[in-house]
Amino acid sequence: MSRKRAFTLLELLIVIVIIAGLLAILMPAMAGVRSRGRLTACAANLRQLGMGVRSYIGDNADILPFASYMPSLSPAPVPGDTPIYLSQLLAPHLNMNPDETSKAFACTLDVGNEREAPNQGKPYFITEKSSYEFRLGLGGISIAEYVKRRREFRGTAPNENEVWLMRDYGNFHAMGGTQGSRRYLYYDGRVTDFEN
Repeated sequence: MSRKRAFTLLELLIVIVIIAGLLAILMPAMAGVRSRGRLTACAANLRQLGMGVRSYIGDNADILPFASYMPSLSPAPVPGDTPIYLSQLLAPHLNMNPDETSKAFACTLDVGNEREAPNQGKPYFITEKSSYEFRLGLGGISIAEYVKRRREFRGTAPNENEVWLMRDYGNFHAMGGTQGSRRYLYYDGRVTDFEN
């Protein structure tokens, strides 16, 4: 008569320790994959918004959108009392209803941790209808006019493709001052982790 051999308690504990060790090794790698996935999603959002901006300027004689910088606080630099959200201007160029806010405007890491009153704890996506700010000074002019003004005021000017149009409102991806803390969309459509 043969007897079936069962695991002993010691063998079972050894298997559990080995599995726990493997998980401890894999967890940091999985966190890195998740982090890179968020950066990729953010870059995809900015590229999509870049196509919306390109469509907008194509329909408006090369003039960039003129929207409020921080709509929840002030309509500035737009005159009057009613702020203009960038998402409303780009909506038709992204095939969406102007009254809805597309997920393309939302960074997954925009959680409102760094904000002060009156928007403390609120994501930019909720208050500004976008996790991405449009560069102040570009609204209502062409990129060529912006380069010309920079040359007049500073003596030098960047190439049009070196001008960033949009970036994360905050340091969503890493500590401020470190590479990768913010994502930038440039006029030529590329998205990078740093400002030129």
